[in-house]
Amino acid sequence: MDYEVKIKEYKPRRAASIRVKTTLPQVSAKVVQLLTETSDFLESAGIERAGPGFAIYYEVGSFLVDIEVGYPVDAEITESDRVKQSELPGGKAAVTLHKGPHAEMPAAHRAVHGWMNEHNVESTGGPTVEIFLTDLRELGEGEECEAESVWPAVVETRADRRRQKRAT
Repeated sequence: MDYEVKIKEYKPRRAASIRVKTTLPQVSAKVVQLLTETSDFLESAGIERAGPGFAIYYEVGSFLVDIEVGYPVDAEITESDRVKQSELPGGKAAVTLHKGPHAEMPAAHRAVHGWMNEHNVESTGGPTVEIFLTDLRELGEGEECEAESVWPAVVETRADRRRQKRAT
């Protein structure tokens, strides 16, 4: 699949999420499980989801993955032992749209990472995020989803350069 990478800006959002470590082969199933668990928690608390589900990848090793999964919310939540109030990070990012099974999402991540290298776009060092435009809970294994691969990036615009020039 050909991936088109663009620079987008996101606003930080309050979120309700669960952070766990899982094994690489279990990521897709674990994401669906945690989306379901978080959604059920929010529903039982009478809190509406304020956007699509997401997964934040803090560390991806050859076997273990440190991941946070949840939904943006507009209200404060009373945390449970698993569901915590957190923040979906904002800022500029290099982004591409993945269309295919969630298990094939790493191809989108590789495409964004490669594009950033080719275009000398520096990472902020922040975690990679997936934003699920399709509700993964409604898909069978291997069914196609739409999700954004979001890589926080240091992007200087012309306006940023003009501001810096005026400041010196």
